[in-house]
Amino acid sequence: MAWLKCLTDVVTRQRYLCDMETGISYRRTVGSLVWPCGNRNGCVTVLGESRSRQNVLGGRHDVRLLAEQYSADVSKLVDFVELYTMTFVVRSWATPLSDTRAFMLDDKNDERRRARKPMIRFDDPQGWHGKGEGLMAFYHALVQRRTLSEKTLFLGKDCEGANAIGKMQAEDMTDKPTDYPAAAALYFALAEIDLNAMSEWEDRESLAGAPADEIGGY
Repeated sequence: MAWLKCLTDVVTRQRYLCDMETGISYRRTVGSLVWPCGNRNGCVTVLGESRSRQNVLGGRHDVRLLAEQYSADVSKLVDFVELYTMTFVVRSWATPLSDTRAFMLDDKNDERRRARKPMIRFDDPQGWHGKGEGLMAFYHALVQRRTLSEKTLFLGKDCEGANAIGKMQAEDMTDKPTDYPAAAALYFALAEIDLNAMSEWEDRESLAGAPADEIGGY
């Protein structure tokens, strides 16, 4: 697992996260949780938005997969959310609140409150409404823009979300995103970046609550 360290740029005083293994620096990290559906495992995904850009004149920052875990056990999924909140300094998790299993995150926060630990923040994904009817094509287009129109999404060959998206057919676009948990987790995490864009000056404050030299990982 990657180790992320919260650092401060000595020149600009901007706070950022650095992967101590690869040296890649990130403006922010985002996470998503999608519960199991039918015989498909649920999935927890974490993406990082890099500080660098391929085009120095502008354009989107690169996005990289930092973690992906899938399981049919909802308790394990919640444990991954708790672990990755600290490991990757994830500020808020995207997960549909219309799913009644979201109460398990409230239960986890009750445990953390008793232990005097920070709460896990979570909310509906960007662009979400109802139970997700008619939204598959909307989220799918976000991935296509970063993989077909440009090459700014780096997921690796073993990403279950990417594999699930690659197998989709045109008729699947009428299904709900959460019918495909691994794909939906990738969709929701990417939406947190692309639909909630940070301006360049926001880099200074995006990690304001994380102390410099804070280390994630285990």
